Amino acid sequence: VVLALLAMLVMTLAALPARAAPPGDGRDWNRGGDTFTGAVGMHYGKIGGTGLSFRLPLQWFLYAQVAGGIWHTGDDQRHNLGLQLHYLLRQDSHLRLFTAVGTAFYYHREKTGVGPGGDIFAADTDWNYGAGVGVEVLQGSRWAWLVELDFVHEERTGNTTVSPQAGISYYW
Repeated sequence: VVLALLAMLVMTLAALPARAAPPGDGRDWNRGGDTFTGAVGMHYGKIGGTGLSFRLPLQWFLYAQVAGGIWHTGDDQRHNLGLQLHYLLRQDSHLRLFTAVGTAFYYHREKTGVGPGGDIFAADTDWNYGAGVGVEVLQGSRWAWLVELDFVHEERTGNTTVSPQAGISYYW
């Protein structure tokens, strides 16, 4: 049921006519001479990674995104790295509709006690992979935010769930 609703949403959004930006607005993905060659920002997601993100175009219709982070607090260590590809389905002056496919690696190591030989740690790793659909909105002349809804398979648990992702980016 969720997949059918998601498919209907994508088909509806892709069929909508593109609207031009109001004159003097300054927000336009398609403006000539300024290609938005890359972006840096923050991203949160199970297949896109959580933390600092970098996005670069591979083709005008295909973007690669790498995101990840490292958190160390006393006896708790968390690392993650995600890689996603965004294939543009529709782009007008302020909005991009895209499909995404990606994978992420998560590592968690936590101190669980102290034994005769020293500290005892428990480590947990997880590979997630999946695909979904998202929208990216150009909010200012260079700032954009995106939201996605993805089907994510978590290797550790074997579960496949629908999970949101979100991010904010500054394009240069």
